[in-house]
Amino acid sequence: MNLDSLGIGGFIMKQSPDYFKLGTDAVLLSEFVKVRKRDRICDLGAGAGAVTILLAARHPVVRISAIEIRQGAAEIMRENISLNNIENRVDAICADLKKIRGVLPAESFDVVVSNPPYLKKDEGFKTEKGELLTARMEIDCTIDDVCAAAAYLLRFGGVFGVVYRPERLADLFRSLASTGLEPKRMRLVQNKPGASPSLVLVEAQKGARPGLKCLPVLQIRDESGAESAEIKRIYCR
Repeated sequence: MNLDSLGIGGFIMKQSPDYFKLGTDAVLLSEFVKVRKRDRICDLGAGAGAVTILLAARHPVVRISAIEIRQGAAEIMRENISLNNIENRVDAICADLKKIRGVLPAESFDVVVSNPPYLKKDEGFKTEKGELLTARMEIDCTIDDVCAAAAYLLRFGGVFGVVYRPERLADLFRSLASTGLEPKRMRLVQNKPGASPSLVLVEAQKGARPGLKCLPVLQIRDESGAESAEIKRIYCR
């Protein structure tokens, strides 16, 4: 079990090799989604709490409820909440997001976020770690399930921030449309100039009119191979 600094406000995070670790996707999502000072946030499929802890670090007043189906991951998340002394504003809930109606009230959040599994079930990804496979593959939930839960939880006008894979962008947009969530902002992420995008960040709004703003591509590294200036800013380096 490792204890790592997030580089933001002195926050730290305990990580286990048995569970999906803090990665670029979580960091970028926590910075991308628009959050106001007093917003209530829900993190769907929170794992060990990477996005939750990052959001709590970036926004010192917001309240967050984090939903995670796997007991072991939820326990590590609770430890991370305690390590950062944010028990008064962050709750870890071990529950199935497909049954969210029995867990949290409808339209009770301003912002919902998710870093969901991005591979369809039995799509060929192999790993010996069952928990890691669940984090990457749609075993416990699909993108349709995640979007449906987000739509249920959001107040009218609330926003849903998600990080996903570009090759499944059409699936994401279909799921958003079927649940009344309208994509409003999108940003592709490249590992380096000229490379195919490896991630896509999307923010959708409940009940909004059509109109998608495509932001400039975010490059993780510049032409020299060094971290880009924007990545340094996002990571607070």
